[in-house]
Amino acid sequence: MDIGKIIKEKRTERNLTQEDLAQQFFVTRQLISKWENGKSYPDLKQVVQLSELFDISLEGLLKEDTGMVKDLSFDIKQKRLFKGLILFLAVISVGVISIFSFFWWVDLTYLEKDDIEITKITKQILPEEVVVVEQTGEEITLPQDVEYTVHFKTNKWLIDLAKISGTNVTSDAEGVEIQIWGHHKLFGAKKESKAVVYSNRDKLLNEEFDSNIGKSLYMYNRKKGAQRFNPQQAKDKDKWPLIKETSDKIADVKSLEKLPVE
Repeated sequence: MDIGKIIKEKRTERNLTQEDLAQQFFVTRQLISKWENGKSYPDLKQVVQLSELFDISLEGLLKEDTGMVKDLSFDIKQKRLFKGLILFLAVISVGVISIFSFFWWVDLTYLEKDDIEITKITKQILPEEVVVVEQTGEEITLPQDVEYTVHFKTNKWLIDLAKISGTNVTSDAEGVEIQIWGHHKLFGAKKESKAVVYSNRDKLLNEEFDSNIGKSLYMYNRKKGAQRFNPQQAKDKDKWPLIKETSDKIADVKSLEKLPVE
């Protein structure tokens, strides 16, 4: 006897209408009719519910209905395949996210003026110094210059600072530009650090000396800096835009001149 006939027989024995049975299974009366006429089959969960309702074993419901067994087997295989596909996609997604997260976390992130709070700036004067060029034995006098140490802190989320997290990268007639950076870290991030503005007077040997004296300090601005050079400007240094046009001022000349020498 196929499962449809068993359902009809057991339903009739219990004086249940198709509508009564449909309400117990939260389906339509038409679906119950299709089960009983062999036009469709209940799913595995519904078969178990039928077994409990009619007090008949699963074997008793299924053993003679080969069509039902094949349909259930196919349904189970489909569900297993679907679960396997979901698991595969989940693994791939986690892998892709992990790769992108790794490169995001290990990469430097540059801070901008609004990301930091300057707590102190100190100044060191470098007096004139006579040095000997090793290659030629010639004596050269390095001119006086000044170096600064910019102490700062940040409250930017997930940013960890090193002992020194910034330095000067370029300068022009009016200003010295510094860049400050950090790394990503979930817990225990260091939030205070310093940026050192070094003198480059040793480049006098290469005729590239550019003193820090009489110049304001500026901080790299990513948005402005991205527009700093076009291909033509990069070839011609005289056409480079001024630092004050591409960075944010953090200390002007007058305030730097008033700093005590340490």
